[in-house]
Amino acid sequence: MTAASLPGLGQNLGRRLTVVGALPALVVVLGVAVQLAAGAPSHPPSRQRLVKTLEGLSATEWTVIAVTVLVAVLVLQPFQVALVRALEGYPLLRGPLKIIGLPMRALWTFRWNHLNARQQTRDPDSADNSKVLAAAAALSRLPSRERLLPTRLGNTLRAAEDRPADRYGLDIVAAWPLLHSLLPERAAATTDDARDQLDFACRFTVAFASLGVVSAFLLSGWWLVTVALATAILTVLAYRSTIAAASTYGELVNTVVALHRFDLVQALHLQLPDNAESEHKLFQAVSLHLRQGWPLNIDYHHG
Repeated sequence: MTAASLPGLGQNLGRRLTVVGALPALVVVLGVAVQLAAGAPSHPPSRQRLVKTLEGLSATEWTVIAVTVLVAVLVLQPFQVALVRALEGYPLLRGPLKIIGLPMRALWTFRWNHLNARQQTRDPDSADNSKVLAAAAALSRLPSRERLLPTRLGNTLRAAEDRPADRYGLDIVAAWPLLHSLLPERAAATTDDARDQLDFACRFTVAFASLGVVSAFLLSGWWLVTVALATAILTVLAYRSTIAAASTYGELVNTVVALHRFDLVQALHLQLPDNAESEHKLFQAVSLHLRQGWPLNIDYHHG
């Protein structure tokens, strides 16, 4: 998602900076600082050297560490959407990275075809019924075959993004800033919290991976093996958390659309549709207007 992935317009920016932004940055800064204080890279890290270094830090040096974390948070905050898009796999579809992205998308295409064939099984017996249902559920978490992305996170978010367009004709990416501003406070807070969880997991995924890469230049021997293994495991766990968070966020966004999409119609002073067909046409026109600036050739309704 792009616009639909943006933090809610009513979100607490201070909370995002202190929790969503500060903790992952703190992991990287402190992780590197501990390795340096313990003697890396010139010596194998030792606990005695670490304790001695920490005890010798002055108030000025602690202030420098705190300022470094704050600067990292402030610098990285505007790149949150770009970070999520990177984990979704968009950079793997252009430039030299296509050599990685295209095979990954081909694997997802193979999986999509397999799931689609299984979920279309006619009159499955009791032994196959659970497999058919599982395939249908897995397919519902993927976009159409033509819209597949190279990563699971990208496909999870894109499937959620495409659902309102398929069901109602509404481009949620273009409409989300307007729709979010119309939500009741509880609904807006719930989606904002889900978005925070997704951003938090994405940042920790990048933080653990970054710490592993930096550690590879600072450590050697069994220290390198231990830290590399630990950061690899933590990166995988954090990425799996992004999938769960993305699924929850997508479900909440689609729930909001199902319950409040006509609030958007009324806020734009348009006539409420009489049936599903007219609703689809109306939201397609609204989406074109919001996304591409096409004029709305529709009579206003101020009733």
